[in-house]
Amino acid sequence: MSPTQSQAVDRSASLTEAFHAFNDLSEQLAQAYARLEAQVAELAAELARARIARDSDRRQHLQLADRLGALLEILPAAVVLVDGRGRIDRFNPAAEALFQGLAWGRRWEEVCEDNRLARHGEGDWVLQGDRRVSLCSRTLEDGGRILVLLDTTEQRALEERARRQDRLADMGRMAAQLAHQIRTPLATALLYGGHLARPGLDQAQRQAFAAKLVDGLKHTERLIGDMLAFSRGGNFQPVPVSLGELAARALDAQAPRLQAEGIRVEARLACDGDDRVLGNGDALQGVIANLLENAIQHLQRGERLALDLRLEDDRAVLRVEDEGPGIPPPLRERIFDPFFTTRERGTGLGLAVAQSVILAHGGHIEARESALGGACFQIALPRLAAPGNAYPQGETA
Repeated sequence: MSPTQSQAVDRSASLTEAFHAFNDLSEQLAQAYARLEAQVAELAAELARARIARDSDRRQHLQLADRLGALLEILPAAVVLVDGRGRIDRFNPAAEALFQGLAWGRRWEEVCEDNRLARHGEGDWVLQGDRRVSLCSRTLEDGGRILVLLDTTEQRALEERARRQDRLADMGRMAAQLAHQIRTPLATALLYGGHLARPGLDQAQRQAFAAKLVDGLKHTERLIGDMLAFSRGGNFQPVPVSLGELAARALDAQAPRLQAEGIRVEARLACDGDDRVLGNGDALQGVIANLLENAIQHLQRGERLALDLRLEDDRAVLRVEDEGPGIPPPLRERIFDPFFTTRERGTGLGLAVAQSVILAHGGHIEARESALGGACFQIALPRLAAPGNAYPQGETA
């Protein structure tokens, strides 16, 4: 084979090899393109499914939002949505009817101030016009709050009517007991009154009989006064009063007697915060005075009487305790029953009246063991919120 023919054969072999390589590459490209098309088709299908799912979710969310909006519109409870800046973002017609000046973008605290919203018990608030509302609050993830307020004015009125009926029933049951209680001092007064009418009495006898007569009449007067106080129960116009100041005034009124009988007094009535409560100052001071009177009657010279006021969450708590003989555990529940007394000259209505007054203020009174070894009476009353927390905040419901 000549050189020319050999070169021709080599070129032909190279072309054949290149052609085969081109065919292989073309086939690989075709396969890669086919795989790419398959992947594109799969991605397109996934995208379509995702779009359908997203559209379905959007429709469901819109339907849910519409349903919630409709529910919000017809709810009898007032609902107010407050954003993280403390401004009103949304509210329903019930809220608009309950609060004057409610508007989108207004600060919630301004609306509370305009409507004179004030706390009155655990979860209870009072609006201008003596409207009572129950409030629940929940903090949202974005820092806002959702407030749900229910007008309980009529419900509270019905409850008060029921309480009055209960008091009337109690008074009916107590009438026979009261009549029995009055008979003894009244009979004594009549007896000594008859003695005073006898001729020939000397001045000393006349004074002794007169003193016995007055003593019997005073005891009868106390019985009737306590009965009237019990029947009045919670009828009062609430105003802000300082529990510490009321306790101090009640203690000052007993100061001469405490000093004369040599009773040591420890009073811790100053506290860090607002100790004001919403109520009737005279009635509450009367309760504290009654507790002081009970303690003094059981104390000996040199023994201690302690008053301690502290703030616990949204309550003002006053403790009156002593070093006296204390109250046996079986009697601690009974001492608040009308006409229950362990004293010969006691009416048995003082603590019943005290409990009636405290309950009417949305509070609680209980007898417990004292750290001093004697009796301890604890009064817990819902306090007005501190200035920085004067209105409903983001309490988790």
